[in-house]
Amino acid sequence: MKDFESLIKELLESVRTLEETLEKAKKPIETSSQIIPQTTENIRDVMQFLEDTSHNIMNYLEEINTNSKAIQEDIDFLMSLNPTQKIKDKLVDMKKRNDENLNILLQLFSMMSFHDLAGQQLKLVISSLESIKENLINVIVAKVAEEKKLEDKEVEKLKGKVSELLTQDRVSQDDVDKLLEEYGL
Repeated sequence: MKDFESLIKELLESVRTLEETLEKAKKPIETSSQIIPQTTENIRDVMQFLEDTSHNIMNYLEEINTNSKAIQEDIDFLMSLNPTQKIKDKLVDMKKRNDENLNILLQLFSMMSFHDLAGQQLKLVISSLESIKENLINVIVAKVAEEKKLEDKEVEKLKGKVSELLTQDRVSQDDVDKLLEEYGL
């Protein structure tokens, strides 16, 4: 009878330990399941905005550059006509301002490289978030698999369900509860 009682106590202790472990894992699961997909999507939106904006700005800069070159050619042509000194002075001033505009354009082209670098950095952040999500899935699944002594096929199925859950736009508590319930947690 004592062996039976100690077996029951041991079983109850194992259940209590499992419940404590799951309760500790529940909060990170809930937080991560909401934050990671939302953050990743927000970063993708910012990246798309940066890409679209950069493309539009580069197109405008190219148009300005083309116009400045045409202005330069017109000034050179008008100068070749041997204008009066007053007109010549105006053309020289126009040429100077046009050259300044071309220099500003060069600076703007250089600054636009920032957008490209920002996009690359955001891609690294997304990659890191995806890696964190994958590691989180592996930790959760490993813990559940260990506690529930799941077979490899069941582990892969659980990993797929957790991954699917975390890739949704929004994860509801009901979804998390259903998954936990499905595995007797």
